[in-house]
Amino acid sequence: MTENSDSAELIAREEWLDTGFGREVLAAERSLAADKLPGLFGFHLMQLGISRRVSLYDESVVRHKFRIASQPGGLDHAAVAAAESLPFEADSIDVALLHHALEYSPDPHQLLREAARVVVPHGHMVVMGFNPWSLFGLCSLPGRRFGHPIWNSRLLGVRRVCDWLKLLDFAIHDVQYRVFAPPVDHEGTLQRFRAVDRVAAKWPLPGGAVYMIHARKQQSVLTPVRGLRWRAPRFSAVQIATPSTRNRTLH
Repeated sequence: MTENSDSAELIAREEWLDTGFGREVLAAERSLAADKLPGLFGFHLMQLGISRRVSLYDESVVRHKFRIASQPGGLDHAAVAAAESLPFEADSIDVALLHHALEYSPDPHQLLREAARVVVPHGHMVVMGFNPWSLFGLCSLPGRRFGHPIWNSRLLGVRRVCDWLKLLDFAIHDVQYRVFAPPVDHEGTLQRFRAVDRVAAKWPLPGGAVYMIHARKQQSVLTPVRGLRWRAPRFSAVQIATPSTRNRTLH
């Protein structure tokens, strides 16, 4: 795939978030993030995602928050880097937020390994993804034939992502689902299904188009505990290094 086609697909996915269903998805994800992130503390929060124009960490109390983008452009406070090869020291990020980063990565295994590598012991990983076992997931199968980049993804189920996280020494804290409507832009249809989302906000209810997994990194005996070395919350405080990966195999 050429650089021009990569850029075109990225722009198309960003524009999809402005459609009726895209806005429904983004609103639900903002709500999930607003409920979850204020309870996660630390010095550095990193967001990896499919859009250069979306920031989901506005409600976070972490002072230094930034995004990693694969291409320049979009909002401020972003660094351009490959998510599969992060330019940070191990154990340097307190909260890693993955916004549909896995399903649109050419190597989701490597991306998750890199994100896990840079998270501090007892730090947090928040993964948002599209659920293959939903109305959205069912529509994605024939949708790929129409060529829109939003369907050009590898949807990963919650169980699989949780298994990968457990292999990387993360404990699953909770899983939540939202957006039970079919992927249509009809406001009346979306409005009727919002009642299901309100129920899902109170009681666990699987089957939504979007899931959010919150996992916490365990203190591995192979990873020495490092003291907090950052006193000023600025981007330069995150040390740059050649990325390395854990010697584990994800299945």
